[in-house]
Amino acid sequence: MKNRLALLILALGAVIYLCTFIWPAVPIYQGYNAPIFLTGAIRMSEGQVIYRDFFELTFPGTEFFYLGLIKLLGVRAWIPNAALVAMGTSLAWMGATISRRVLTGPLVVLPSIAFTSFVFVSDLDATHHWFSIVAVLAGLALLIEERTVERAAGAGLLFGVATCFTQTRGPFAFGAFVVFLVWEFKRRREPRRWLLHRLGAATATFLAPVVPLAAYYIWKVGFGLFLECTWVLPIRYYSSIPRNNMSIYMADQPDFSGWLEGAALAIWLFIHLLVPLVYLIFFARYLRLAKQHPEEPWDRLMLINLMGLSLFASIAFTPNWFKISSSTLPALIIFVWFLKAPGKLNKALRSLLWFAAISSAVAQPLIAQTSSSGELNTPIGRAAFNDDERYEKYRCLLQVVHPGETYFHAGDVDTYYLLDVRNSTYAAVVTPDDWTRPEQVRGIVRSLSKQHVRFVLWSAWLDWPPADKPAGDHLGPLRAYLREHYRIVKTFTDGDELWKRNPDRDSPPNAPVSSGPPIQ
Repeated sequence: MKNRLALLILALGAVIYLCTFIWPAVPIYQGYNAPIFLTGAIRMSEGQVIYRDFFELTFPGTEFFYLGLIKLLGVRAWIPNAALVAMGTSLAWMGATISRRVLTGPLVVLPSIAFTSFVFVSDLDATHHWFSIVAVLAGLALLIEERTVERAAGAGLLFGVATCFTQTRGPFAFGAFVVFLVWEFKRRREPRRWLLHRLGAATATFLAPVVPLAAYYIWKVGFGLFLECTWVLPIRYYSSIPRNNMSIYMADQPDFSGWLEGAALAIWLFIHLLVPLVYLIFFARYLRLAKQHPEEPWDRLMLINLMGLSLFASIAFTPNWFKISSSTLPALIIFVWFLKAPGKLNKALRSLLWFAAISSAVAQPLIAQTSSSGELNTPIGRAAFNDDERYEKYRCLLQVVHPGETYFHAGDVDTYYLLDVRNSTYAAVVTPDDWTRPEQVRGIVRSLSKQHVRFVLWSAWLDWPPADKPAGDHLGPLRAYLREHYRIVKTFTDGDELWKRNPDRDSPPNAPVSSGPPIQ
């Protein structure tokens, strides 16, 4: 059984590899949010201090991870892809390890196959969410068999590590573990010292990585700035971004075309129906059946359920597709446990889930390997691109932007890492809402002026029509500065505009040389 399980995990690792690399070893550039942390790591390698010299809202665990790899290996295009393969394979193994304690036979591997093929390979973004989820589920895997003092201490440490990547996810997981310990203490009628020893061990190890990390940055940047970046600004303004508030729930449907759209939509609906409904159904089933079926591993199931609920609770106020789907592995385990019961409906649902999971695991790598738009030689290595617009944009930018030069991508972060360019501004990205503060905009203008930044890439969505703009657009001074000191030299098919600094900074901007209106 162990050998077959190991082979299956290796097979799932191969699926992830073929979705992140064009065979044999060309990384498919994903972009998205990972470059925030990759470029942050590069800035740290050059002596800059996070929070003081550049803004970030999460704890710096992800930057430290990439900093270590960059120090060891240099800046390489394949680093985030390799991280994804390692994390995805680890999650598949953890899923099987946890499932073995509550499921039997082939059903042990079904949650891992479904999670890999439905979720992980469709969310290939090596960002802090995945790192913290790996740490939380590693803690769950450690606890699932028994809750000794030693295992409680190990799990507490892992939840602390998760906090160093995502400062909300680790505490939610730790809180879920505390709730579970109290529940188990009362259910098993253990002596009070049983509970106190485990709580004490877990609390001490949970704080072990978090307190030194926070103390170091409080010493480096000051308590006020550290608190403002990691808690105050996110709590007050993060939800002003449309994608980061409750309105995004079930509003970011997949945009595949043709026959793929139906399959993607089915997975999208399945995941949204699964989470958090499956956790609530489990509580109802426990209350109804626990006494009638004492042979079921209710303690392990309760732990899985509470930990899964904590993963959902940590993102409940920003429930976009990526955040919901990335938290679904415990939900899939509970769902498959539901389906193991006899009955024609359960048998049909099991067969359907097997078919969909295996079909997706086969189809996703084939799509990735056959739909590449092309490959480019970049300053940090060869890279493949999975859409025509991105390929053409990078092909153009590689011809005009020099490695190592100062450059500003206003509406996104995905070009910095692969072009090997530097962002001299405090903010990694700007948004036309309250999330980008007026002082940050003024700082960006000062940096562009002081550094005489040659190119600015401006995203079309930063200029929504007034009727569609969220409240709190503070980008006016930046737009005015661009109009006065830059001119458009290229408009890309996705609407992004490349602005080049005028040789005479006091001269009026020239007309754009490509199609598309200048910024109004």
